Amino acid sequence: MNISIGLARIGDHYAVNLIVKEGQDEHSVALPHIFNKVDQVMPVNYFRELLEDPKSEILIAKINEEIVGFAVMELNESPPFGSMTPRKFAYMSDFGIKKSYQRKGIGKILFEACLEWSKHKDAASLDLNVWEFNKKAIAFYENFGMETASRKMTLHF
Repeated sequence: MNISIGLARIGDHYAVNLIVKEGQDEHSVALPHIFNKVDQVMPVNYFRELLEDPKSEILIAKINEEIVGFAVMELNESPPFGSMTPRKFAYMSDFGIKKSYQRKGIGKILFEACLEWSKHKDAASLDLNVWEFNKKAIAFYENFGMETASRKMTLHF
């Protein structure tokens, strides 16, 4: 299997959105009070903004010409508060592998490309958020040595 990693272009939106939708469908089942089941998960305007923003890029994994994975990467800086250590960090706001291609090593290759992207941008760390129900994703990230740095909690009424 020949896997290539590259940067997304506007013409890749449809294929990326299909992968985003697979993840969204899982989230809408696990957390229906937060996520809706929709067809258009990533609006094309948002996709375009990410492509045009100099601080973000969308990495895509391809087998031949088929897009089988994506990662939305952003470069951020800590707020300029005296209470915060100044730092530049990479933030992965979304990551997904097409269901039919999961558990074939593609996620590992794409995540390693995200780590390289982060290092190339001189980021001090790679940060991301993951929902507690998503045990597969948590285990995946922990296999790379990621650790929980904070926890978002909620109380339902």
